[in-house]
Amino acid sequence: MKILWLSPNFNHYKARFLNNFAKEDGIDLTILSGSGRIGKGDLEIEENWNFKLIKSNVPKSKFGISIKIIRIIFKDFSNYDWILIPAEKKNIFLFMLLRLLRLISKKTKLVSYNHPLLQSRHGKITKMDVLITKFYYRKLDRVIFYTKSACEFAIKNKLVQREKAFWANNTLDNTEIEKHYTYKVLNNRKFTFLFIGRMIENKKLEVLFDYFEYLKKTIKDKELSLELIGDGPMSSLVKSACLKDKSIHWHGLLINEMEIAPVMKRANVIFIPGHSGLSINHAMMYGRPYITIKAKTHAPEISYLKSGINGFELSGDKEKDLHDLTKIILDDTMLQKCSENAMLTGKELSVDKWVEQMKFNFNSTT
Repeated sequence: MKILWLSPNFNHYKARFLNNFAKEDGIDLTILSGSGRIGKGDLEIEENWNFKLIKSNVPKSKFGISIKIIRIIFKDFSNYDWILIPAEKKNIFLFMLLRLLRLISKKTKLVSYNHPLLQSRHGKITKMDVLITKFYYRKLDRVIFYTKSACEFAIKNKLVQREKAFWANNTLDNTEIEKHYTYKVLNNRKFTFLFIGRMIENKKLEVLFDYFEYLKKTIKDKELSLELIGDGPMSSLVKSACLKDKSIHWHGLLINEMEIAPVMKRANVIFIPGHSGLSINHAMMYGRPYITIKAKTHAPEISYLKSGINGFELSGDKEKDLHDLTKIILDDTMLQKCSENAMLTGKELSVDKWVEQMKFNFNSTT
């Protein structure tokens, strides 16, 4: 089976789990990549991949209207069994061209792997977003969603026909983590928060620093620290916080689990107040409870977070959040149980299960 996977933003974690997919017998995978989101904290890695990689210098914002991209696809369109295109507004012109080619080449089918609904800025969903979503799903041959719950949501809300809808839990390469990390019980005298992800506005770094400052002043029974992994346009805020408080440490952008594992090993919890997605998977695979603030704009991976069981979803009310965080920090028994449950959740999100589910999605004749 020959698959062309269009990836305007081809970052390190996507490369690793697609590499596992490409190892499978009968899968001939080609990635056509763009240059991603410039200045947004993304980074691509170079390795000897099992897939064919066609790299372009086209940024994500221009990928869907690029003549260069269109020429590459047009040249070999009919050689592929499947072409995967992200169902996004910025790709609609390219999608329409693929639909025209689809009418000529009956062999080649179109598929997407995405969230259940398109969104506008700041996570707002407009009537136009719903209409464009339905347009995509009507014209695609198959739609794969990032989670089972997202798939069920799309079917229930009549965004997609049931026979077209599939899912595969969006994930990370746990096998890479397991090379460098073994789950361990932490020192109860210390308590370390860890932020890991792109340093962008919707992650609410200002809330992270505000809450940490209060907790450090009020909790005297434990030594509190905050570590951060990542980079992006909000990094100046991080630099200022580090200068102000020596218990805050910024590691910069780390993409290899060999470097990430020692930091994760010290962390009691992962705390990202704002938009949460694959960072939830990352935390769970290390057996670390995940903490965020409840919001409608979280990615589908939020369904993996069970508040009070493998992490915590705070209310957004500052006084209540700080009260709850204080309880979390001081209750070693509850925290240990959440860590164990997080580890169990992480095992359910393994890359092997993703590969098996994705093979089923492409091979299914229903």
